Amino acid sequence: MSRNTSFNIYCMSYRRPNKILTKHQFEYCTYVVRQEEEAAYRVAGVDDLLVIPDGAVRSFMSTLYWIIHNTPEDVIFIADDDIEKFVYRMSDTTYLELPDKRPDKERVTAEIERIAQLIYDLGIGYAFDQPTMAPYAYDCEFKFVGMPGHIRWINKKALKATYDPDDPAASDVDMMMQELLHNRIILQPRYLCAKAGMDLNEGASRTREGHMILVEAMKNKWGKYYDYNYKRNFARIMVKR
Repeated sequence: MSRNTSFNIYCMSYRRPNKILTKHQFEYCTYVVRQEEEAAYRVAGVDDLLVIPDGAVRSFMSTLYWIIHNTPEDVIFIADDDIEKFVYRMSDTTYLELPDKRPDKERVTAEIERIAQLIYDLGIGYAFDQPTMAPYAYDCEFKFVGMPGHIRWINKKALKATYDPDDPAASDVDMMMQELLHNRIILQPRYLCAKAGMDLNEGASRTREGHMILVEAMKNKWGKYYDYNYKRNFARIMVKR
């Protein structure tokens, strides 16, 4: 990062002190945990913590925005807590790891910082990786379209998206839609992906009923700009970039 731009890497974690994964991918990383879980994470060996006061958050999105509003840096990177590896994805997939299979922390951190600097210099508010690592999905180094994956960059100066706890459509896709509406652009690096597991945290909305409620809320909110293919299980974003 440039000398005058502050930056940090955060990992938002919930109920996983017994399975610390993401921390080992970077040269530095601050875990964001709820106050009632602070002691358990410290026992697990996580010393760099940002602790959320009791009752301040209630969901993934409220936690995400709490981090945005309660951190001092100009640009932040926020990762899920179940990332196993980082991958270069082009004509094939290559793990960013050392010969002994340990994560190549220096290279991963440098890539994260590179993209952070890029969105800051371009005045872009939001960037994220692609959920799939499949080589057939690679078509260019960066793209201004795509669905959010496991990692995200926030340029606070440029970010226009906001969070309403009473909005049933509140989600990472809604956040992306807001950025497309107000900034007309998001950034998705296609060459860099995170390999992570499915979120199975207790309380996560992973039932079909919960997913359909969110989909219908998104359709009601965004109208002709959002559609969902129920047979193939993917969303269509119809916003001009």
